[in-house]
Amino acid sequence: MKSVSVVEYKNNALTEVARHFQTAWATAVALIDDHTFLEADAEGNLVVLSQDISSDFAEDRRRLKITSEILLGEMVNRIRPIIPVPGADSTQSNAIITPKAFLATVEGSIYLFGTITPANQNMLMELQRAIAKYVLGLGDVPFMKYRAYKSAVREEDEPMRFVDGEVVELFLDVGEEVQKKVLEEMQVSMGNEKAMDVEGVRTIVERLRRLR
Repeated sequence: MKSVSVVEYKNNALTEVARHFQTAWATAVALIDDHTFLEADAEGNLVVLSQDISSDFAEDRRRLKITSEILLGEMVNRIRPIIPVPGADSTQSNAIITPKAFLATVEGSIYLFGTITPANQNMLMELQRAIAKYVLGLGDVPFMKYRAYKSAVREEDEPMRFVDGEVVELFLDVGEEVQKKVLEEMQVSMGNEKAMDVEGVRTIVERLRRLR
């Protein structure tokens, strides 16, 4: 009912070492990386929380900070981390997404959660933003507003540092004219040094679709 707390077991006792100080009725939580947690709440949100253990300030080490958030729209009641297979090369340099966990909802949906390699984060977020501008969802609902974090105490205008794979995959389903508009929008926001052609973006999205 008060979000996530991190406790340490030592000398036959549990001691709280960090916590998320915002209000959230957590329905599922999992450790997805070193000092990084994925939390789902009863209002259908997903939040990634990180603990800064390297900080020189004790208060910072005790505070779980939000690094990403999105409204999934379904209540998640199970998060199961993906355990790397021993000997498998999960750190290959050309990887775009690293799968981290499966999420199951009370409605029966199953989602894959992954982390984006730093080199591709900005590109995919700008691709999502551009697609959302030119491709409207059912009922002409704006993607950014619909997927923004919403709770009884806080409501945002857009998701934070989160990419919806289904939206990005829409790039393959629209016509070439819309694809070119999306690309032009990306080039404006990212600068000419990050310019890509339609075929290059299509190849990246096709690689992401194969993660299904």
